[in-house]
Amino acid sequence: MTTPQHTPADAGHPALPAPGALDLLGRMPIPLRRAFKAGIDQTLAAQRAAGGAALNCCCLGGGEWYSPFDTLASERDPARLPGLLVSTVYQDILSPGLLARYAPGPAARPLPELHPACAAAGLADPQGAFRVFATIPFVWLIDWRRLKGRRPPRVWSDLLDPQWAGEIVFGGWRPNPQVPYQDYNAYLLLALYLEFGQSGLAAFAGNVRHLQHNVRTATQAGSNSPDVGAIAVLPWLQAELCPRRERTAVLWPEDGALAMPIGYLLRPGQEARLAPLIDYLHGAPLGAVLARNCYPPTGAAHARAFPPGARLKWPGWEFFHTHDFAAEQRRAAELFFAAQGGLHPCN
Repeated sequence: MTTPQHTPADAGHPALPAPGALDLLGRMPIPLRRAFKAGIDQTLAAQRAAGGAALNCCCLGGGEWYSPFDTLASERDPARLPGLLVSTVYQDILSPGLLARYAPGPAARPLPELHPACAAAGLADPQGAFRVFATIPFVWLIDWRRLKGRRPPRVWSDLLDPQWAGEIVFGGWRPNPQVPYQDYNAYLLLALYLEFGQSGLAAFAGNVRHLQHNVRTATQAGSNSPDVGAIAVLPWLQAELCPRRERTAVLWPEDGALAMPIGYLLRPGQEARLAPLIDYLHGAPLGAVLARNCYPPTGAAHARAFPPGARLKWPGWEFFHTHDFAAEQRRAAELFFAAQGGLHPCN
């Protein structure tokens, strides 16, 4: 689960236009892809009906995630880059060279006012390049029966307590137990490593039963399956999809759900041309879709998208602007899997 779970794209993608020919290149978490693309299509249709400029947009689907985002940072000619890049935070889109090419121009509009929880968590990029409009909160799904009288966790540090040995499951995938994990929530491991250090990450590893796909965990939670424990760390949507609600509960950590921002980069000089797309990203129709699917929009206009009193936490922009995201995330994963017994992730 490259935060959240994605499958690498095929090496070739014959249907994909050259990035420089695109006004928008977007990738979204799988549960949002169809609705997001439908909204883009409606925006383009309205643009054509109003006699506006034709816009060329590509919303990646299927198993695509890495390509062609993984090649954009090496592009030296800004004209060969898409006008808009839409993505969750990830090491490729946060490449310093790429962020520099999308530094906001003088005509860039200010972001809409943020929801108090998002503002308090510092989701607004101080450099103004990555413009957030939604977030993926990672929360806990707990099984009351498996708690066996223990108090449920309240804050993230509670997950390091040895009383939870073998009781925690989070997102990952491998074809069989004899091979490394092909996919896993590296973002969660990075956040735990940054907050609690190597010893804290090792303590967490000691409490993890195993990793498995988020949807599988959500469908098994509250059952007697040996593949789940008392606590699952899941995106909010998957936690809410658990069918056994008489035995389970979704808990929002008191010190904040782990937030993975979703946003966009806008090429300078494209503000006016791409205004319909920018309006769509911050608008009420997409906001309603995001809120309904538990990927809450970050604007203050969507006050009910978060639970009352909800807090968020994440590594923060100071980290992303001063550290090698990929290297730090890789180190966290290596430490975790070593503490788990040496089962290395797939490179």
